[in-house]
Amino acid sequence: MIGRRGVFWPLLLIVIGLVFLLANFGLIAPPSALALLSLWPLVLILAGIDIAFGQRWPLGVLALDVLIIAFGVALVASQPTIMTPLGPVAFFQRSAGPGVSSVLAPHGDATALTLHLNGGAGTFNVSGGGSDLVSATSDQQNLVLRTSGRSDRPDVRIDQSDQGPRFGGGVPTHVDVKIASDLPTSFDMNAGAGEFVVDLRDVKLTDARINVGAASLRIVLPKPTGDVSIVVSAGASNLVIEVPEGVEARVNASGALVSLHSDNPRISGSETSGYSSAKDRVTVRISAGASSVAIR
Repeated sequence: MIGRRGVFWPLLLIVIGLVFLLANFGLIAPPSALALLSLWPLVLILAGIDIAFGQRWPLGVLALDVLIIAFGVALVASQPTIMTPLGPVAFFQRSAGPGVSSVLAPHGDATALTLHLNGGAGTFNVSGGGSDLVSATSDQQNLVLRTSGRSDRPDVRIDQSDQGPRFGGGVPTHVDVKIASDLPTSFDMNAGAGEFVVDLRDVKLTDARINVGAASLRIVLPKPTGDVSIVVSAGASNLVIEVPEGVEARVNASGALVSLHSDNPRISGSETSGYSSAKDRVTVRISAGASSVAIR
């Protein structure tokens, strides 16, 4: 009994770590902390199994515990519509036609926004100028929106319940996302292979983290307030960073086979001429595989 319990928690950490590892590589949708907390009924199940059979079959019960934990965590990661807690901000999910889905979170009294966008393979267009807090439309019935946090500073997450093809087969999805332009916004995007346009020029961005697989990725930088950080992680990709007129920016790229070049006359080396002295500026840090990075 003592030996079984001595390895139970390490095995639990291994299972959870494997789930997040798969999520980081885009093989499953990243699970949220709230979704993991919704697995609390499993504690009752595991306790019951331990009481009933733990002393007689310790090794068998240990194996069963691990299987149950793995099933529960994988369920949350692969089916975000299951056991999803609802936050204080109201949201709507509606059908926009055959094979089409649309979700939105109303603006309400929000003063700031944290947005998480998680998808699979396909094409994604993200831009500002939205009249709602955030809205999204997909050409498939696969969008799930959830909110948490305070009503004035909501944390909004949009997932694809069906992530589309990862190893062949299926139909890639197309998603359009609109973000409110008047709120300080922290943006987090995780996606697989595909074509992605992230136009942030009309977004009041505070920071962003963008993780994609083998992709074509175009990012239009925002007009910053203060020092805005954008961190990009990509596989074998074609990356384009657009620096609008009047925006001071630096682009740093690292990786074994990364080439960086600029077509923007305002760029000297990897930054605009006024970057070092600017109070309002954007810093882009790119970590990629065999990739081409163009600054325009």
